[in-house]
Amino acid sequence: MSPDRLDPLVLRFASARPDELASVLAGADPADIADLFGDLPVKSAATVATRLPSWQLTSLLSSLESEKIAHMLVAASTDDAVSMVSHLPESRYHPILESAEHARRAELRQLFEYPSHSLASLATTAFIRVSAGTLCAAFCEQLSNSTDTRTQPVLVVDSQGRYQGLLSLRVAYAIRNRSRPVEEVASLVEALSGITSAESALKSRLWMRFTELPVVDNRHRVLGVVSRAKLLRIAGDDSKADFSFERLFAELATGYLNTCGRLLESVLGKR
Repeated sequence: MSPDRLDPLVLRFASARPDELASVLAGADPADIADLFGDLPVKSAATVATRLPSWQLTSLLSSLESEKIAHMLVAASTDDAVSMVSHLPESRYHPILESAEHARRAELRQLFEYPSHSLASLATTAFIRVSAGTLCAAFCEQLSNSTDTRTQPVLVVDSQGRYQGLLSLRVAYAIRNRSRPVEEVASLVEALSGITSAESALKSRLWMRFTELPVVDNRHRVLGVVSRAKLLRIAGDDSKADFSFERLFAELATGYLNTCGRLLESVLGKR
């Protein structure tokens, strides 16, 4: 595969307008996208790839050869490289390192080690994703038909997979909201950056209100969710897990605020 196979107009479009090309590719067949990226110059390929929806970027990287990904990571900007690595399973690290030029391996190794200490590598897919334009009634019907009864946070995303807010089930099921799209009733809770360390993330005041928070990449696309309990284990700060009056009051305050929030949502939903 070679850039010589591509139309010069496509090459210029990929270089000058990567966001627009990514939008065009958002509805394309995954196999066709993989063929295109196999032919694109590595720098353009890296720039366009990180502008694809999160699920599509994951699919693309799983189909590209390790050598191609290695060249893309080296050619990419720091933000784009971190974004790509956050969408790669750890099992791909070694093959990519082995296929890279020897002089570039130290650079890639450092890149692979960095996310291992960040939220991007700790986020899980234990959440419910709903498109911003979905009506609350349609979402509630889908949820009622699901066989998965686990309690999971609901994340609202746009067509590019960018995080738009958290959706409360009580708000979604409220009769007065049934004909409204979920983006109108979602709470604009700030997401955590995927490049943030577990220790730094624990300093967020949002943990006073939530036990789980969304994690996004540098383009605000959802990578997953992370819990405070998991961050405490990863950070290795035993003092936070030890009993203290400060921790006791913090936990009581969190429970009290959550209860007030649920009562308020319930009252407003019935009106």
